Amino acid sequence: MDKRTSMKIGLFCVLLGACSAVKIINLKVPSTYLLDQTSKTPDPLILDCEYEVDENEKGFVLKWLLDGQPVYQWIPSKNPFPFQSFKNRVDTSYVVSQEHLHKHRAMAIIKPLANFTGEYSCIVQTYASIDRRAAKLKIIVRESKFDLSYYSNGDGEVTVDCQARDISPLPELQIRINNELFETENLKSVQGENGLYNASISGTLRKDQLESPAQIECLLTIPETNYNKRRSTTYYESHLKTTTTTLATTTTVQMLQAAPENLQKKELYATESNSATSLPKLTSFSIFVTIGLVSSRFFSR
Repeated sequence: MDKRTSMKIGLFCVLLGACSAVKIINLKVPSTYLLDQTSKTPDPLILDCEYEVDENEKGFVLKWLLDGQPVYQWIPSKNPFPFQSFKNRVDTSYVVSQEHLHKHRAMAIIKPLANFTGEYSCIVQTYASIDRRAAKLKIIVRESKFDLSYYSNGDGEVTVDCQARDISPLPELQIRINNELFETENLKSVQGENGLYNASISGTLRKDQLESPAQIECLLTIPETNYNKRRSTTYYESHLKTTTTTLATTTTVQMLQAAPENLQKKELYATESNSATSLPKLTSFSIFVTIGLVSSRFFSR
């Protein structure tokens, strides 16, 4: 039944007073759902649509839509039907009520995905009437790592760095020093094939501008939700570590190796997997040894 037909039926009912209406009285869609990827059996995400409908009404159908696309349909004489995008993600045996016209009105989503974020609409209709309500939901994937650090770059300056890995949606990061907002570069982020983000911010100031000790903290928030995290550390000048090119390179390699497939490490080692005579992987230690040997031979000449 399209919108125009429903409006005509509704107008007909108003004029004649002959139709009993189906009416949604309560839509239960949480504003956020925290997805715990470490759990093998996470709690299902329950979306419920409470309504009033006359038992004598004919042609009752309930539908759930995500951003305008149908994802679930239930006709009382048939089993619940999840559409392709939600196939194997809905518990069709879930029962919210024993009443004939309410039994499978709720949609129980098992192991939701990060891209299930959006606007969910419940539509209930009969041959005589139709009603609809919608609410927005954000699926939050908790970060796998949230780090705050500081170091000296060897030029009389101190760099403060904050980063979060494998999180969704894209968070906002903010650094504060002694409760004052610290000016940083723009947020840097990369979204992987799995839809998760790696995000970081950093800022630099002269060492003589930073008192020791100083309280440093990083705030992580996800816009339009109540999800927030905080990391803090105490700055001591005596604890400063000077970074070198070697240390920075080693850190980068470790990050790539530890990162999920969304950083495309497969491309990094493509020549190794495609060649029967590929060279062994070089560790940081073997690189340093090789450089040392080359240097000693060069100077011995």
